[in-house]
Amino acid sequence: MKKYFLIGCFAVFLACGKEAPPSPPGPISLVFPTQNLDCAQGSLVNEVTRRIPFEWREATESESYRLEIIQLSSGQKTTQNTLLTSIEVPLRMGEAYSWQVIASNTKVLETTPSALWYFFNAGSEITHAPFPATALTPLSGSQITMPAEGQVSLRWSGSDIDNDIASYTLLLENQSPPSTNRSLNGATATQFTANVVQGATYYWQVVTTDLSGNSTPSAVFDFKID
Repeated sequence: MKKYFLIGCFAVFLACGKEAPPSPPGPISLVFPTQNLDCAQGSLVNEVTRRIPFEWREATESESYRLEIIQLSSGQKTTQNTLLTSIEVPLRMGEAYSWQVIASNTKVLETTPSALWYFFNAGSEITHAPFPATALTPLSGSQITMPAEGQVSLRWSGSDIDNDIASYTLLLENQSPPSTNRSLNGATATQFTANVVQGATYYWQVVTTDLSGNSTPSAVFDFKID
């Protein structure tokens, strides 16, 4: 009896002594600059540059963050590393930017990216170009089981500070970058039903144009039909 009691205690000790495997950082919530808005906050560095205060909420299991900023007109990328949840970065005014934060820790190789947000660093401009359209469905990189009806619905959203989006142009085909213009049901329609075939990969892009003639292409999205 004593023998079985000791074996049981030893098993409990081993079970209690096991440590949970390390986890990657949890989700990141972005705070500022606000999504799809004009940003006039921050101190002026000179006539063309403003120091923008970026801020996000702490992610669980995170030890450090990498802030990635892209100037949309040129594609120029700015990267800043920090242990904090806020940092100021000097950026050229009168330009639209995307920004994203990637959290990491030293326990795992896996990192956690935030959502991708857009903002406009306010300057002396009279009109603003639209922000790039965002794919709603299917998300880029999706693998979709062949629908019985042989069709997939593409949906996207657009935004413009001036609230004057005039039209969307959808480019869709099974090569990248896509160049085939698809006819939409209305200039500002944000949905298109595409005929698809099994085993094919499709690439699509949305170009947003405003009433002032400013046009902005989205990223090239893709999905595969299994």
